[in-house]
Amino acid sequence: MAKKQIFSDRRGGDAFLGSRRPSLDFEDVERSVLPRKPPGRHPREGSSRPPRDRSRGRSQSRGFSISGIHVAVGFVAVGLAAFFIYYLFFIMPSPIGGLSPARGNFVKTPVTNIKATFTREVTPSQLALLVDGKDSIMNASIKKKSLSANVPLQDGKHVATVRLDGGGLTGKRTATWWFVVDTKPPQLNITSKTVTDIKGTDQVKISFKGTTDKGSVVKVDNTTLPVDSKGNFEGASTASRVHSLKISATDSAGNEAASYVVTQKPVQAKGAHVSVYIAGSDTSMRKMIGLVQRTELNALEVDLKDEAGQIGFNLDYPLAKQVGATTEYISSLEDLVDLMRYDDVYAICRVVCFKDPKLAKGRPDLAVQDKAGGVWGKGVWLDPYSKEVWDYDISVAVAAAKAGFNEIQFDYVRFPSDGNTSTCVYPHQDSRNQTEVIDGYLAYAREKLAPYNVFISADLFGLTASNQGSMGIGQDVKGVSRRIDYISPMVYPSHYNTGEYGIKSPESNPGEIVSKSLKDFKKVMAGAPATLRPWLQDFSLRVKYTPDMVRRQIDATEALGIKQWLLWDPDCTYSETALKKSSK
Repeated sequence: MAKKQIFSDRRGGDAFLGSRRPSLDFEDVERSVLPRKPPGRHPREGSSRPPRDRSRGRSQSRGFSISGIHVAVGFVAVGLAAFFIYYLFFIMPSPIGGLSPARGNFVKTPVTNIKATFTREVTPSQLALLVDGKDSIMNASIKKKSLSANVPLQDGKHVATVRLDGGGLTGKRTATWWFVVDTKPPQLNITSKTVTDIKGTDQVKISFKGTTDKGSVVKVDNTTLPVDSKGNFEGASTASRVHSLKISATDSAGNEAASYVVTQKPVQAKGAHVSVYIAGSDTSMRKMIGLVQRTELNALEVDLKDEAGQIGFNLDYPLAKQVGATTEYISSLEDLVDLMRYDDVYAICRVVCFKDPKLAKGRPDLAVQDKAGGVWGKGVWLDPYSKEVWDYDISVAVAAAKAGFNEIQFDYVRFPSDGNTSTCVYPHQDSRNQTEVIDGYLAYAREKLAPYNVFISADLFGLTASNQGSMGIGQDVKGVSRRIDYISPMVYPSHYNTGEYGIKSPESNPGEIVSKSLKDFKKVMAGAPATLRPWLQDFSLRVKYTPDMVRRQIDATEALGIKQWLLWDPDCTYSETALKKSSK
């Protein structure tokens, strides 16, 4: 009997391969699946079916051998996979973590705290710390699972590396990352501003333009202003005449710079200096106010802290009491301001900053020192780097602002010049140069005085706008003019050397020397928000000064379009005939 063929109806890969898998007949299935019968006659004995091919059993034996190899290979594969997983999750991950400052972050402190943590305990001998390639492990404090190091760094990008010699399977592991130190606030310059009244209200509208560092965020009244790719911005806001308007810029490190627009109504001041002794005498002060009433003057500048270091009133400040600087010449600042305000006199106070023999004597550690030992020169100069000195001077200014003065004028806001300055030692000196220190002081003063909405001015050397520049005293005209409201250069003709500006005798040619000097200031201050208001000479030194010589200075000033000026006479005896009569 012929063998029955069984056809498969499977589709897919077998059909496309062009071959048919051999089909098992029923007996094949039976023999491979059903239990074997005990010896005896085969149920189909006598059948004409050909004998079973014994080679099929051998094929099955070979199949069993191949399966054993597969099992062995499987065990190896599983082992390798387990080792890979172990290596991936337990050996490969770096044991170094917790890196600080974080990669790419900005740090705004000059001493940077560098940190790392470890997944297991470490010892100092296993660790190395490199900052910019220099060994810094000596700065580190190492605990069981952490490292912390305070490293002084300059502004800029820095690279830190922590190395761990873990031994064993892990060997030496390294973590390297970078961060940026930025301790300086961004530049913030208000290049123009206008303050106009809003009719029917006590409010004013302030429109302004300025520049800052690229990437800085500029805000006014908590509103963010757009800054273009060059750092330019502009905006407008409303405020009262009582409070200054704050404009701020914040860089990526979080450093903030602030500028303040004073909303107080400005006055074209034409004034005269008043010593603390005159201000302390009711009779003498009334005479000065009388001069204002009779002439074109409309302002008085009053000494509250002079170059002798004495403070003209009883300032409640511990350091001032300690060094004996306070006096009672002026019994009440408020009464003094009321006296001037009653007659519509614009009130300016003078604060001498870094020339102060009283504080230098009482606290020599705050004075400029000499390389040879002791205080420098005559012991009258204070260290402009000292924050304690800054706060001391500004405490006088704040008291004046609280009392109602319209303006605070800083004098001797500079480094010393009268002597061999090459031997000067500044006990609190840091990385800033002299112009940065003076700029920083004026910015700090502006911030402290902002709540009182007062104008700020500064006295500068008459030659600082010439080709002599800052003259080694830190007075950069362009920089200062961005920080304050008024610049008052001391263009006293007697203070210029023979031949200065090509003038054989400057003291004898007051109009000419004042004109040439102020032209330099106008040129340097072009585009700056500060107003130019010079000090003019009404005293005699080598040449006796007449009212005509005083008038020539005023005329030369006004011929340049400068409508404000101040007269200086240490004795406060002014040339009334040099002044125009009042039109008030």
